[in-house]
Amino acid sequence: MRLAVRIVAVLALLMGVVFFFQGIGIIPGSFMTGRSEWAVIGAALVAGAAALFWLSWMVGGGGKR
Repeated sequence: MRLAVRIVAVLALLMGVVFFFQGIGIIPGSFMTGRSEWAVIGAALVAGAAALFWLSWMVGGGGKR
């Protein structure tokens, strides 16, 4: 189950990065290009995905020494 959560978190992270870069105009060719709301959505998706990945790591025992 932790593996599935981590895969979803990584996919959400990648999507968030793409949304962010399209929102700030780095990646052209979409209706999202140059729209600041997509940059904000992308940044929020990256933050949420990072938190999900971190939580899955801590709950799964990956953070123990």
